[in-house]
Amino acid sequence: MLMAVNIGNSRISVGFFEENACRLLLKFQISTDINKTSDEYLALIHSILRGEETKKEIGGVILSSVVPQLTETVRQTLVRFAGKQPLLVGPGLKTGFPIKIDSPSELGGDMVANTAAVLHGLKEEGKSKIPALIADLGTVTTLSAINRLGEYIGCAIVPGVRMSLNMLHGETAQLPNVMLSAPTKAVGKNSQDSVRSGVIFGNAMMLDGFVGRFAREMNCKAEELALFVTGEYAGAVMDVCKYRFTYDEDLTLKGLYFLYKNTVEE
Repeated sequence: MLMAVNIGNSRISVGFFEENACRLLLKFQISTDINKTSDEYLALIHSILRGEETKKEIGGVILSSVVPQLTETVRQTLVRFAGKQPLLVGPGLKTGFPIKIDSPSELGGDMVANTAAVLHGLKEEGKSKIPALIADLGTVTTLSAINRLGEYIGCAIVPGVRMSLNMLHGETAQLPNVMLSAPTKAVGKNSQDSVRSGVIFGNAMMLDGFVGRFAREMNCKAEELALFVTGEYAGAVMDVCKYRFTYDEDLTLKGLYFLYKNTVEE
C-alpha cells in the first residue's frame, strides 16, 4: 500500500491507499505541533494504528508540507515507521502539469496535490479542457486556478474561517469566542450569531466573488469553471455559496497518491 502524508498548518493528514488503485483504506489526522520530536510522532502513529496491519505492507511513502520547520522531523518519523525514504513534494518532483507562476518552488505542496487530483478527475471524465477553480478552506483559504490547457496559473490566499473567528475574538474586547455552526440568517440578533453570519456568509460571498473574478481573468464564463472545494471548513461554507462546488474531503491525499504514481511510473 501507499502511505500519503500532508503536513498542514493546524493538522497532519495521513492516508493509506491501495498500491494500484486510488482507494483510501485508512486515514487519520493528528495536530500539527512543531515542538514534538520524531520519537513523539512515531509513538503517536503507533498508538493510533494499534492492531492495524499496515507497516509491513507499505510499498511507498509521499510527504507534503507547508510547515518547513516540521518537515524533517516528520520525514525522519516516516523513515523509522515505514522503513522507506518518503518522496517529498517540492522542486524537481514530476507533477504531470505545468506550473505557470513566477516562482514554482513557492507553490505549497497541498495546492500541487489538489491540482493533481482535480486534473486526474477531469481527465477521467473526459473534461480535461475545462478550466477549474480549487478552493481549500483550512487555516488559510487558498483558491487555485487551472486553465483550459491543464496549467496551474496562480492563486489567491486569504485568512481562513478559524483564523477569522480567532482574530475577531482575540483583537476585540466585546466579541465572544464562537463555536462554528451554520447561521440561519445574515442579520444576527446577538453577538454570536452576528459573528457566525459575518464569517460564514462572508467567506461564502468571497468564494462566489472569486469565481466571477477568476472567470473574467481566465476569459471564460463563471458557469464554465469546474469548481472544487476541500478543507476542514468547507462544509460550513459551501452550502451557502451561490455557485455549486464539488466537495471532496480527501482531495489532497488523493492528489498525493497521483503525484507518487506519476513519479514512480515515469
